Amino acid sequence: MARKVQRLEADVVIAGSGPGGCTIARELSRKGKKVVIIEKGGADTRLFGTFLGGILKMERSSNFPFPTVRRTKEGENLILGTGVGGGTLIYAGAAFLPDIGYWKKYGINITQDLVDEAGKDCWVHLPPDEFIGPGTRRLWDAARELGFPWEKQYRFVDFNKCKIGCETCISGCPRGAKWTGRVFADEAVNHGATLLADTKVREAIIEGGVAVGVRARDKRGLRYEISAKVVVCSAGGVGTVPILKRAGLYEAGSWFAGDATVISTGFLREGKGNGYEHTMSVGFHDEEHGCVFATTLGPSGIWRMTRLQGSGLRGLRDWRRYSKALGVFCKISDEGVGNVPLEGRPSRVMTDRDRYRMDYGRVTNEQILTKAGCDPYSIRHNRPTLGHPGLTVRVGKLLDSNLETPIKNLYCCDTSVLPEAPGIPPALTVVVLGKRLAKRLEAMV
Repeated sequence: MARKVQRLEADVVIAGSGPGGCTIARELSRKGKKVVIIEKGGADTRLFGTFLGGILKMERSSNFPFPTVRRTKEGENLILGTGVGGGTLIYAGAAFLPDIGYWKKYGINITQDLVDEAGKDCWVHLPPDEFIGPGTRRLWDAARELGFPWEKQYRFVDFNKCKIGCETCISGCPRGAKWTGRVFADEAVNHGATLLADTKVREAIIEGGVAVGVRARDKRGLRYEISAKVVVCSAGGVGTVPILKRAGLYEAGSWFAGDATVISTGFLREGKGNGYEHTMSVGFHDEEHGCVFATTLGPSGIWRMTRLQGSGLRGLRDWRRYSKALGVFCKISDEGVGNVPLEGRPSRVMTDRDRYRMDYGRVTNEQILTKAGCDPYSIRHNRPTLGHPGLTVRVGKLLDSNLETPIKNLYCCDTSVLPEAPGIPPALTVVVLGKRLAKRLEAMV
């Protein structure tokens, strides 16, 4: 017996509630538009701000003995958020301002007013001095003595709600001090939007070359058909690909970048490390070498897990030394050589330029840690992890400057749209793009 299909109607249906999707939903619902948001992850906040809560908000694989994160075909960790808010649930909260000139090259005019508006709405602030702990200050001074112009970094944080010494940004914030897409999603619902959590979009409905809705199914097996004037894919750099492929845009996923990230850790001979301090509070965007550096060690639970993953049982001996550990983060802008298939694991190939940048980042991390007082023989680098994967659709390839695909009324707004890897955390950029797209859609529907 065929299952009954639940039918809904909307002005705009959005697949995914990450920073792009939730921004569009918020902006349009505030203007009285009928919006349906579909999120494959859950809406609950149980254990949020704990090690286990952070793990539950990541897409997980069944790889034993570390089933906590997905991996690429080549074995790199692939960090993907799941739940209302998407990747912002598990990001570190770094708010890098969009490069207006970068986007202008691709015909996308981003105004400073729009950037300022997004920053205000997303609680973007520089950390107050009292949130710069002694371990972080030690790294900051060391970097500057070596000639690296480190400064405070913008954060998606309301520091009036934040707590000095809290390390839970990556695991979620139990105090609500870190902005996530959930904030905008909740606002959208309060203005009349419909949120379908634990529901996955399978495909866009195309009629006569025009997108007219989506088909989806929730975890209980209930099927939905949502008719809409506009469809927006905001399911992330990986999740958007199968939706577009099933719509006939087979070139989707022909590129893939992950901005490979490495955290380097050293141990102090004396003094305290930066483990229980505000993460990524100071750093430097090294545009010449295509790298971003910042202070971070990570929550103790996640740090211990990565040590075990990188060194096996030998990593156990480091666990008790967490209080003396200093950590520096390096993220590179990679060349996007890879692909995301309809089925199976994404693939990302390290090019010669990628390897050069990664080696440069590791060596620079070592110099800073050594200058800060770490035993140089204690320094270790974790396995590269891919954060905020994207470039799978790309402006200038499958998208025009309005973020529209060749299929009319089918748009994308997430990290998949990036035309090249910017090498900086892209959440604020995606919010700005979402605000820009919402203005266009408001006039259409």
